[in-house]
Amino acid sequence: MPFIDTGELFEIGGITIHIGVNTLSLLMLMITIVGIWGLVAAVKNRNLLAVIFSVATVATFGFFAIATIFTYGYPELAH
Repeated sequence: MPFIDTGELFEIGGITIHIGVNTLSLLMLMITIVGIWGLVAAVKNRNLLAVIFSVATVATFGFFAIATIFTYGYPELAH
């Protein structure tokens, strides 16, 4: 059950865009924030492997958090 739903806003490439926040997007957003914190610490310590994994974490979870918020849950790619 979402916390916020604006209804259908528009459609891009067959995907209906809503603005909606559910628990999955909040969880991924929190993981992204922790990943950014880890990225800053890794850059301070000059730890290359940690920087690589932190960038991957922020990119993956950040993308899916934003995608989940904009598509109101899971994107429906099949019609």
